[in-house]
Amino acid sequence: MGGHLLAAGRQLTVYDPRPEAMRLLIERGAAEAAGPREAAERSDVLLVVVVDDAQAREAVGAALEGARPGTLVAICASVRPDTCRELAEAGAGRGVDVIDAALVRGERGAEEGALVLYCGGTEAQVARLRTACEPFTEAVVHVGDVGAGQIAKTANNILLWSCIRTDVEVLRLGRALGLEPARLRAALAIGSGANRPLAEWGKHRLRWPHKDLEVALAVADEAGVELKLASELPDLMAELTVEDLQDLL
Repeated sequence: MGGHLLAAGRQLTVYDPRPEAMRLLIERGAAEAAGPREAAERSDVLLVVVVDDAQAREAVGAALEGARPGTLVAICASVRPDTCRELAEAGAGRGVDVIDAALVRGERGAEEGALVLYCGGTEAQVARLRTACEPFTEAVVHVGDVGAGQIAKTANNILLWSCIRTDVEVLRLGRALGLEPARLRAALAIGSGANRPLAEWGKHRLRWPHKDLEVALAVADEAGVELKLASELPDLMAELTVEDLQDLL
């Protein structure tokens, strides 16, 4: 993401607790911040790309101490919708706009400059983010109020991991019955079973299925919605490796 911003001539300040994660961007002209607070002090738009809710609270909390009124803070991690609302309320008390902008398409999307952001906030806030993130996005989608982006990302995650697991099973079945996986994928790509993970087979890195599904099942339980299929996915995904997917190329 940072590389695409620098290539587009944007000013960029970066912070990561691991210095090696910043090195290549700093060598290309990014400014180094000592922490989230300093990054916010130097920025009009701040992107928070972390792992979980605890890290989001820590990073945004520190950033709010340095952010000027009018700063836009976008939570790009996959976290709970209520975490985003909590942080948006904290930001509002300081005149800072905190929205959620959940990343879709993962590492490959970032590398290719083709990420999709599912956003929760006002139309004006999302429009501002769309302009700022144009160099590394294919689409910045406004789906509702703060937290709505995370709901859309959760739905997307359930479908992603469901498709990958089901794709593995049908490709294994096809091969056992005499069809080469590549030929079967080509046939399925134009059928009613077509799905994006199948079309991009062999590129998936299986980074976060358990975290994604843990969030999905927790919010579903709190909403009183039973997800029978999704509830089986954590164990089913735990059985799969990247090598399993490569075996079905």
